[in-house]
Amino acid sequence: MRTCYRCKTRMLEGFDVKVEGAGYGIKISDGEGIFAKRIEKPKVAICPNCGEISLYIENVSEISK
Repeated sequence: MRTCYRCKTRMLEGFDVKVEGAGYGIKISDGEGIFAKRIEKPKVAICPNCGEISLYIENVSEISK
């Protein structure tokens, strides 16, 4: 469960980010360039009270520390 940082309301989770004009969306990668390791597509949580959005990834085990 995600909580809005602004108004402390429970956020609605699981939405996607899409780039306007393209259906591919965005991806999080580790490194630079075209050969960077793709980690995951980010998800979006939306606050139904104030409209604040939060980007997150579900599988944090893929992140190198």
